[in-house]
Amino acid sequence: MRMKIVFAGCAAAALMAGHASAGAVLTDTFDGDAPAGLNWAGDAVFTSTGAPGSVDLIGAPPPFFDLQPGNGYYVDLDGSSGGGNDPAGQLTSVLSFGPGAYTLTFDLAGNLRGAPDQTTTVSLGDFSADLTPSNSTAFTLHSFTFTTTTGGNLVFTEHGPSDQQGNLLDNVSLNTGVPEPASWALMFVGFGGLGAVLRTNRRRLAVA
Repeated sequence: MRMKIVFAGCAAAALMAGHASAGAVLTDTFDGDAPAGLNWAGDAVFTSTGAPGSVDLIGAPPPFFDLQPGNGYYVDLDGSSGGGNDPAGQLTSVLSFGPGAYTLTFDLAGNLRGAPDQTTTVSLGDFSADLTPSNSTAFTLHSFTFTTTTGGNLVFTEHGPSDQQGNLLDNVSLNTGVPEPASWALMFVGFGGLGAVLRTNRRRLAVA
């Protein structure tokens, strides 16, 4: 009985260490945002804030400028308004996030229509990164782990000139933090305890 209690305690410590400082604070696949349409205003997670530029919600079902079949709905970051302006379109999270460590993942594709390559800037507070996929690049997963000292809204900005053929965005997820060194140490201690219990149990069985 004592061995089972120790085993359970070590397992719990290891799992708690791995999950204590991480959690999803934003997710959006855009699949629940039907119907698709031009000059999309946004949803409960993101709003279009790139006036005079805009964004479009495209995809399927039913097919509506579905440039990446099999991915449901997704956002064209250079929407159907504006003419030569910068930004061509912009999505801003409804929620604002505080200072801290974050992990951000999302799928980004080029325009897939032979238009010139465009640059998308992703930012949150004092963190920002520029991405310029070629116009033929299919959805590609991007991941950033960063710390912001200011916090703020999560923003995707498509730089012009606006030509109504922008980069495509899907499957955005923002998580708080990553396990800190102390948490990793606690997790290793937990797994070390599991190993010690198992070794002790083997010795007892061998003696018996």
